[in-house]
Amino acid sequence: MIDERTKKVLQTIIKHCNIINDTKKFFGNNYSEFENNSIYQNAILTPVTQIGELVKKLPLDFRTKYNQIPWRNIAGMRDIVVHNYETIDKVILWNVADEETDKIKEFCKKIINEVI
Repeated sequence: MIDERTKKVLQTIIKHCNIINDTKKFFGNNYSEFENNSIYQNAILTPVTQIGELVKKLPLDFRTKYNQIPWRNIAGMRDIVVHNYETIDKVILWNVADEETDKIKEFCKKIINEVI
């Protein structure tokens, strides 16, 4: 069972995953649109950064128990975005937005639903 604080963190991660999906729908769900549009890129960077920050708020025992999600990599992506903005690989960022956020979202939903 997870505590209320962890549940809220997971709910907020889901919210930011939804923002990424909404952004992709708004701008067009394809890499070429993303690659050539700095506004689109920034609109994805913000929720990716937020998800990484939220992951750092998850208790270590939670991240250890549910280690099928690469929590450390997610937090690390946040650090790269914040501290090395100019070196961000657009392909990696797109893959995170296009493939990984849905996995994270579904996982968080599953954990929340197990608690209820």
